[in-house]
Amino acid sequence: MQASPPGAKSHLSWQRLCFAVIAVISLSLHTAPSAYSQGVQARTSCASPVKPTISANGPTTLCAGGSVLLTASPGQSYKWSNGATTRAITVTQPGTYGVEVTDGNGCVGKAEDVVVSVAGKLKAPKIAYTEPLVVCQQGSLSMSVPEQEGAAYVWKKDGVPVYDDSHEYVAREAGVYTVELSNFCGAVRSTNKVEFKVLEPLPAFEVEAAGSLTFCKGGSVKLTVPEYKDVTYAWYRDGNPVDGTTHELVAKEAGSYTATLTNECGAYSSKNAQRVELLSLPEKPEVQDVTGCTKTALTLTATGASPGKYRWYTAATGGSALAGADGPSFTTPVLTASTTYYVAITNGQCESERVPVQANIKTKPTAPEIVVHGELTFCEGGAVELSTASYKGLQYVWLRNGEEVATGVSTIEASESGEYSLKVENECGTAYATSKVTVTVRPAPPAPEVQHGSTCGTGEVTLSATGGAAGDYRWYEGLTAAAMADVTGSSFTTPVLQNSRTYYVSLVKNGCESERVPVQASVLPVPQAVASVQDLEIESGGSTRLSGSGGVKYTWSPATGLDDPATASPVATPAQTTRYTLTVTNDAGCEDTTSVVVAVRQLLVIPNAFSPNGDGVNDTWEVKNLEYFPEAKVEVYNRWGNLIFERSNYRGDWDGTYRGAALPVSTYFYVISIPNKKKFTGYVNIVN
Repeated sequence: MQASPPGAKSHLSWQRLCFAVIAVISLSLHTAPSAYSQGVQARTSCASPVKPTISANGPTTLCAGGSVLLTASPGQSYKWSNGATTRAITVTQPGTYGVEVTDGNGCVGKAEDVVVSVAGKLKAPKIAYTEPLVVCQQGSLSMSVPEQEGAAYVWKKDGVPVYDDSHEYVAREAGVYTVELSNFCGAVRSTNKVEFKVLEPLPAFEVEAAGSLTFCKGGSVKLTVPEYKDVTYAWYRDGNPVDGTTHELVAKEAGSYTATLTNECGAYSSKNAQRVELLSLPEKPEVQDVTGCTKTALTLTATGASPGKYRWYTAATGGSALAGADGPSFTTPVLTASTTYYVAITNGQCESERVPVQANIKTKPTAPEIVVHGELTFCEGGAVELSTASYKGLQYVWLRNGEEVATGVSTIEASESGEYSLKVENECGTAYATSKVTVTVRPAPPAPEVQHGSTCGTGEVTLSATGGAAGDYRWYEGLTAAAMADVTGSSFTTPVLQNSRTYYVSLVKNGCESERVPVQASVLPVPQAVASVQDLEIESGGSTRLSGSGGVKYTWSPATGLDDPATASPVATPAQTTRYTLTVTNDAGCEDTTSVVVAVRQLLVIPNAFSPNGDGVNDTWEVKNLEYFPEAKVEVYNRWGNLIFERSNYRGDWDGTYRGAALPVSTYFYVISIPNKKKFTGYVNIVN
């Protein structure tokens, strides 16, 4: 609910008092009208009704969630534009609100509309600006935020207001700028700050050294230049850039060091240079580690310098040299644990790199314990892992039945039967395992003997093995694959194979398995028999040569009419048309067959006479063997050359007639034509 402005309470009380007075007067007039009032009413006219007004108890522009009370001037009844009929309404939504007021005379007046609006909540803006944010001595920075309706803008520099007239501002002074937006619903600040920097040229400066510029190799000196804000630093050694981006640099190498400082006003180089010189280090000593037993003092030695030039330490860096220890040897105090010492060589100015020297302290080993990883009883070819804890500096010796079987390792694979024990030793003594381990190796059965198998072309292959009883066999698809389920017999038939592959078989007896033996399932190549014939058709009594290829062995059948049925190219002399089948065999023993047909043309037997007299003997002109030439055409002419008979596919059915009438006894001329072959001509006589 929007807060009421000052004085709103007293105004409302006054209105209520007025309403009460008017109500009393109105009641009095209506209850006891006088002659005067009746006369006044008679004279009253609605031609110029009094115009009502709308008053608000606060601003008509609301914040979200606020309200305003609109009240009409007094009247008899009210009709608001939103349908309300009370004198006052509470408005929470934007819109135009009007009211019609009916007075006591029944006259209706309409008040001026009141517009109520709801202001939106301001959004915190982000300041946009133009580069650059850093200038030299003078410059400006244009900044702006998006305009928001009804907002007032206050720009601030370092938290102090500097401008309040626009959503834009041009800064000319260095500082951190923000902007605040406000309306009667509240205020928001920009989400970001913009820092505008105005820099000045840098004054002359020098490189200063915080220590000696001459030192031993491995030492250093800190170089510095003045520290400024908004400045980049660059360091140079002998004119070449070196790593360093702050006002300080730790110089470790010899050379002349300078610095350059850069800001928006330019680049400025140091007035001076600092020269660093390095002193060379002595060569580091050579040392040898020493080993001894516990509770002894050890003597460490070094070489490379004359007595008095050595320095012995207990730390790799820092600390002080051990007092009185300046010779090539140093005897430690009594040690109970390994300790590292360090030794260096000095030349009076510089000291070499410190070299570690190890004083190794060993104790007599404790009795080892043999740990078994697996079963101690297994089949031949197996093994069990035996191990013990591994410690540096110990020598391990494994024994089987008292004889050494392995040294120098803390773990072995025991694959032979026997009693295994272990001893460990070092310079300080020997210790034996607290217990021994007995390993038992069961013999494996002998490997089976196998019979390889093959198939010509794609197909199944049966493999077999001997050496065991039914149920003792294990068949495998690979050397390391699991055994095939339910295949324990002496033979195994493979699935249909496309290519040769190797299977494996073993024997299992008494829980032990023999080695796996490979068994080859070979898919042999199938030859392709090819057969041809020199002449597909021959005359009766003639010969032709058959030709075969595709293998190393050939067999032709039937052998009838062949000079050698076992050769690739026999000579065929068939008495009649014959199909010859060729079987070829390749080197693998696989076979393939094909065949060819040799057609035998029988000789035509053409009679020179026939007697079509109906006695059942030679009544038609029959040409023997013409049925072998179904395309043959027969033509018969008389002595004058007239065609009297013509027939294709002749079957010996000319009975000496022409157009159904018997021909006279005479001599006739015939032509027998066989397409693509030859013509046979001659004379035939019709006799009685």
